[in-house]
Amino acid sequence: MDPHRDALSTAASLPLATLSNRLAGDLVTPDDGEYAGARRVWNGMVNEYPAAIAYCKRVDDVTAAIAFARDHGLAVAVRSGGHSVAGASVVSGGLVVDCSGLEWVRVDPEDRIARVGAGADWGLVDRATQSFGLATPGGVVSDTGVAGLTLGGGTGYLSPKHGFAADNLRAIDVVTGRGERLTATPDRNEDLLWAARGGGTVGVVTAFEFDLHPLDHDVLYAESWLPADRAAEVLREYRRYQEAAPDEACVFPSFARVPPTPEFPDTRHGDPAVVVAGVYAGEPAAGRDEFEWFVGGADTFRTSVDAMPYVDLQSMLDADFPDGRRYYWKAVPLAELRDDAIRELRRATERAPSDLSTIVLWPMHGAVGRAGDDAGPIVGRDASVVVNVEAAWDDPTATAANVEWVRETCRAVEGDASLPGTLPNFAGGTDPDADDVYADRAARLREVRERYDPDGIFTYERG
Repeated sequence: MDPHRDALSTAASLPLATLSNRLAGDLVTPDDGEYAGARRVWNGMVNEYPAAIAYCKRVDDVTAAIAFARDHGLAVAVRSGGHSVAGASVVSGGLVVDCSGLEWVRVDPEDRIARVGAGADWGLVDRATQSFGLATPGGVVSDTGVAGLTLGGGTGYLSPKHGFAADNLRAIDVVTGRGERLTATPDRNEDLLWAARGGGTVGVVTAFEFDLHPLDHDVLYAESWLPADRAAEVLREYRRYQEAAPDEACVFPSFARVPPTPEFPDTRHGDPAVVVAGVYAGEPAAGRDEFEWFVGGADTFRTSVDAMPYVDLQSMLDADFPDGRRYYWKAVPLAELRDDAIRELRRATERAPSDLSTIVLWPMHGAVGRAGDDAGPIVGRDASVVVNVEAAWDDPTATAANVEWVRETCRAVEGDASLPGTLPNFAGGTDPDADDVYADRAARLREVRERYDPDGIFTYERG
């Protein structure tokens, strides 16, 4: 089977000129020179061949694309930043509705609201909001799209203080599968807003409205690297700390291989390590006292403690997640971080097929845990931590080994302490269905999707 040939055949059977004539933006098809680059997304593991890619410059373009797809029985994938790890932003044989052209941010500093176009990334949002001393929780890589991250939940450094990105979503403008242009707020089409707060694709969301919070000072970032054989001791201390951790503190330990860079001793390069890192959203001086328990220490071989502007913090990891690298991520929420799970995570780090892979423990305390049942479809808010197993590799022949490493590691830590569902942004490719991700909220989410997309034209990243 030749997927490119299949895409050419599908495109040839469609009256694509009629759609092209209705678009202010471009329509790219499989016989265009731009197609090879246009079909690619951030995750190099994803290799799909759409029948056409509609670049939308205005909402009318989106409406025209949805109408065309519905009339001709085409599956639709929505692409904004293109950072979906699962590859949900492109679909073979279907239509990609690309919203990257809707790239804008408008800040109302008096009411502390940001209106954001579907094509914006978090770097653009952070720069715009920080110019007024404000912020809203976003991801941890600045070129991640606002749309995909928010619709999948959105965990970030400010989450203990202010919740997920989705928790701060106050309204959306959306083109539904029926072609309707709707606005959803807590008082209008509220079921659609509920679904958008972490439920993935609910149509083509063309604009988002977020609550903003004061952040008019630098934030503190601290990090300590220790040998992996210190993991049990360090993470037991982390457990104790998290029992009363303040909302301002986001401490996220991880397992990683020591990179071969000058910042680390040559004798440590390639060794497995446990890393304790934290961001303090309050005044930096208070953060230095708060993080004293993990900064430095007898066996620490690298420590950094820096106060920095929030926009610098948000782009600090950009180089670690380059476009085109292969990624496969999956997460397990744990009610408690037990000693047996710590042992399994250390073993997993030692057998990881790629030195680029990491395992990160994200805390779920503070505002995340306080959100009510009606905040959205995301489950697992009562977890102590969520274990994110993040494989990254460059060799295309190593894909099977890295995917299996992620799945095996997740199976190893699942047990009595694991909770139903998972974080939507870290669900593990397109294999899990809505029950796997949303547990007892899956049925309600499906009802909303079916109400606004009765023909099922959207390729939901989780069925």
